[in-house]
Amino acid sequence: MAETGLAIVECRWWSVGNDSVRPLFETLAGIVEGNPHDIRYYMFADRSSLNCILGEIGNDKLVHSIYIATHGNETELSGLNETKISRTELRNSIRNYNSKGHIKGLYFGSCLIANKKNAEFLLLEGGTRLSWIAGYEQSVDWIDSSAIDMIFWSKYLEERKKHRSKKGPNSKKSEIQMVRDAAKEMKNLMPSIFTQMGFNIYFVSNNASVDSVW
Repeated sequence: MAETGLAIVECRWWSVGNDSVRPLFETLAGIVEGNPHDIRYYMFADRSSLNCILGEIGNDKLVHSIYIATHGNETELSGLNETKISRTELRNSIRNYNSKGHIKGLYFGSCLIANKKNAEFLLLEGGTRLSWIAGYEQSVDWIDSSAIDMIFWSKYLEERKKHRSKKGPNSKKSEIQMVRDAAKEMKNLMPSIFTQMGFNIYFVSNNASVDSVW
């Protein structure tokens, strides 16, 4: 893997069908980087397999962001057969495997879990070393939310691509500035996304509290 620096971690959505976000992200990688295989893709079934996957991602210094795609609720992610992964279990795995802090962002392609309370828990409590959390605090439609996800990632990965080409420390943007610039472009396209679908991006501000882009 090379330039996107993105790892997709997905659980099977329904007992029938083979619905997956994988082809969406492969198309995105092909458009942005000219290589549809320029992402990491994993499937998990439960907390044990998710933990193993996060361990592998934590050893890959090229990965800067993780997109977790599964059902969720206000405090948990779903695995197969109605198994659950609590926010504490997720936090502990990220803390254990992101000790060097190269994983900057965690994006939930899930309903309900990306609320400010959970963002504070993951960003401030327990040493995950994450810089930002994104996702939905409401229940959302799979198709609608997947389309929104593609818009964010296209804007953000383009920001990172431009960032790579710049020379000199004064021309470089911070991680949060790239996220905020991507969010600004996103909001220009969809100004009501926050109120309609509860989408937001949370980050650690300069005074060590959690703020949001909108």
